[in-house]
Amino acid sequence: MNATTLRWIGDWPWYAGVIAATVLAIAAWVLYRKDTGGMRSGFRFVLPLLRALTVFLIVILLGGPVLQHRTVVGERARLIVLVDGSESMQLADPGMDSGRKIQILERLGMLNPGDVALELPQASAALGAARNLGERTKLAEVPTAEMSKKNLTDFAALVANADGLFGKSGKGADQLARFRSELAKPAADLAAREIKSLDDGNRASQDLVKLGEAAGRWSAEVADIFQKSINAEGANPLVKDALGRFDGLARWQRVQALLLEGKPGQRILENLAKKFDVQLASLEGDEVKRVWQASSNAAPLPTALNQPVGSITNLTSGLSFGVSTADKAGQGAVLLITDGQQNAGESAVEVARILAGKKMPVFALGTGSHVAPRDLAVVHAIVPDSVFHEDKVRGEIIIKEEVAPGLPYKITIKDGEKDVLEKPIELTSEGKPRRSVPFEFPVKELAAERLKAASADVKARTVPLDLKVSISPIDGEKELTNNEGRLRFRAVTQKRRILLVDGRPRWETRYLKNLYQRDEKWEVNAAIAGMRGEAGFVRTSESDLQEGATDEAKERAREGKLPGTKAELDTYELIIFGEVPKDLLKDEEKRWLADFVGKRGGAIIFLDGARGHLRQYGDTPLGALLPVEYLDKPPTGIESLGLTSRAAGLAPFALSNEIATNAETWAKLPLPKSVVGVKPLPGAEVLIDAKAAGDSRVPLSVLRSFGAGKVYYHAFDDSWRWRYEVADKYHVKFWNQIAGFVAEEPFATQDKFVSLDAGKLNYEPGAQAGLRARIRSGEGTPVDAAAVTAVLSRDGKVAAKIELTPAEGGLYRGKTAALEPGSYEVTIESAAVPEGQIKVRAEFKVEASLNIERTLLSVNEELLRQIATTSGGQYFREEQVDQVLKLLEPLTAGTVEESESPLLESGWWFALLVFLLTAEWLIRKRVGML
Repeated sequence: MNATTLRWIGDWPWYAGVIAATVLAIAAWVLYRKDTGGMRSGFRFVLPLLRALTVFLIVILLGGPVLQHRTVVGERARLIVLVDGSESMQLADPGMDSGRKIQILERLGMLNPGDVALELPQASAALGAARNLGERTKLAEVPTAEMSKKNLTDFAALVANADGLFGKSGKGADQLARFRSELAKPAADLAAREIKSLDDGNRASQDLVKLGEAAGRWSAEVADIFQKSINAEGANPLVKDALGRFDGLARWQRVQALLLEGKPGQRILENLAKKFDVQLASLEGDEVKRVWQASSNAAPLPTALNQPVGSITNLTSGLSFGVSTADKAGQGAVLLITDGQQNAGESAVEVARILAGKKMPVFALGTGSHVAPRDLAVVHAIVPDSVFHEDKVRGEIIIKEEVAPGLPYKITIKDGEKDVLEKPIELTSEGKPRRSVPFEFPVKELAAERLKAASADVKARTVPLDLKVSISPIDGEKELTNNEGRLRFRAVTQKRRILLVDGRPRWETRYLKNLYQRDEKWEVNAAIAGMRGEAGFVRTSESDLQEGATDEAKERAREGKLPGTKAELDTYELIIFGEVPKDLLKDEEKRWLADFVGKRGGAIIFLDGARGHLRQYGDTPLGALLPVEYLDKPPTGIESLGLTSRAAGLAPFALSNEIATNAETWAKLPLPKSVVGVKPLPGAEVLIDAKAAGDSRVPLSVLRSFGAGKVYYHAFDDSWRWRYEVADKYHVKFWNQIAGFVAEEPFATQDKFVSLDAGKLNYEPGAQAGLRARIRSGEGTPVDAAAVTAVLSRDGKVAAKIELTPAEGGLYRGKTAALEPGSYEVTIESAAVPEGQIKVRAEFKVEASLNIERTLLSVNEELLRQIATTSGGQYFREEQVDQVLKLLEPLTAGTVEESESPLLESGWWFALLVFLLTAEWLIRKRVGML
């Protein structure tokens, strides 16, 4: 395959040469036209054109145009180069041992070979390779006698090489003697062993694995000897300066230098592209982003890599990309450049096994120090999503301690510059990989400060709190960016409101009232007919809710009373409606209840009973809400309770953690004494049922959507019996979960016209946020079928506009696209609201909840070695990149031959200039201008 492309290699950039040539050609045209004013029109045009073309072709040579000829000889194998684009690649490695640093600096051209004697680092590397060989032997299938013998010989050669380098260094005489007795001699003896049978090979392989483990230990010890020698002798100024510059280089910068920088012949990507069909890709989160691909038209090499910003490391996605490529191409390989700290996705080793089956080995190049530096880090802060503002928030901070035991440090939690804790949490390190530290503090003052700053036109039901968790650094700690974390939760400033209505005192309503009064999320008002001595219900009056009264005074005035107005009824989220005789409610109150669910979007729970009062509402507006049709007779012979398949998968019906044990728990609950006979209406869902005689199922609870809200029907009124011998264990849990399931989630903020909510306060990158808005008129009535747009801003800039879909009751819903990390704000636009009257804003943040990328600071060599050996490849450290290139070379049969032809030296270019000048001379002579 042949291709020719034009490149520019002059002192001027190509565009400067083109602009200069064009300007001078136009100038030549204009000046020449003045001298040809009296000529025929044809010559007046041709002569200036010839001169202008000549000037253009001469001046453009200042850009250094070169024709590059590229010929592909043979068939090149496919090579996928995958570069880790996660945030951990921004880390530097000042804690890496000096031997490795110096070898990397020499490979990058920042130190001259020979400036430092590297026998010990080279010995350490040889022992690391011996350890790798032992690891491959452990993972390999049963070897033949010939394979076993080869492995023994290769292992002994690596150890012998390390022995020679160790001895040549002249350092660590005592350690050298121990090394020879513990490893060098046993390796030589093992290589000399005769392998006559398969059993001999198996035993030799087992011994080789043990020696491989010893080689790994000696690799670390030899590296330590070199480090101590560097520290003891001190480095010369050039070496010291180079080591200092290395400590400032991030991992991705070192990878960039290896792939794209350096002198011709040292740039790895350029060298690989001459023999392979190379595709360069970046692993950014779960995505594989293509950066560059060598092609027949000689696509220019990239000049730099993108700065890594991925919040997770998913090596599996990259290897799966290699699998898809293997299906389309023939022989190939994958070069994986990463620190190996996978923290997302499925098993990368399993994908490597698939690549092995496709004859596409993975050669892993590990970047970073193989020894974890001293480090403290905030891994994660565990805190409830919301806390009532008058309570204390309680949670845990997960700490990583990669330090020796006994070191003191402190944890602080701050709101801006203000300490939230009474005093810092003082700790002493335990040397554990993970440690949980509990905390608690009041949130009332924090919430009050934010409420004061809020607009008077906006009513916030929750206040977002964003606090900073910090760990004091210890001596010698290099990575300080992971010493901080965020603590985000909502302070709930208003409890959700329940109206409990019943026609008489019952055990069920008594227990429900008590359990919701104890729950910090709910505020319950129980209106029980006859409880105040009057016949029927007592209703609130205007004097009870007079303007200027405090919220506490209004609640005291409402206690035990039915709402006297529709507007007051709409202040509740949930109504629990018991056995209320039909004649105790006014006709308008029945309409209010129907509108509360259908238009306002509220929820109602019907608690039916044996007296049959609810079935009397069939011919009223309230009857339309009931999701059941009444039967003539109640069911009999109930044996046990159970869940339908639909309810078994819903969290509100989980009384125990496991699905299997949950079913057993429901089956063992005490049975109701009486059950109302009903069957569900079309479109309604049975959630709880009971087993009756003949394996028939009796519906006990039914759910149905009605307009903008939900209706939950309960066919019995003695769930309080579930408290028998277990107290609140099941009864309280069930009713708390049902209330949250049926009632609409409260909106985070609202003004006179709009209520707005954006779901969670924190989202993981790539998640989608659910948006809800309710639009009301100035009179408070729902506005349906309006055009409503959610404006999504990220870090102060508009990121998207989302058209919300209308539902009943003035409710509008929508969902964002996959979210990128950042701070977000949601506002609403709608012509249904008077201009300038929308005040509400909802905020949330998108960032990884676990501070993983800057928590694990060393290269995960074990995982990378597994990936490589499983796929049939090998693992190397970044300073051993040239060994990778040697192993890759036999995999391809093709090569790319390139040559260049500068236009300045081109004969046909010179001939073209001569032709133009000659033509001009002949025409000038003919018209008498010579």
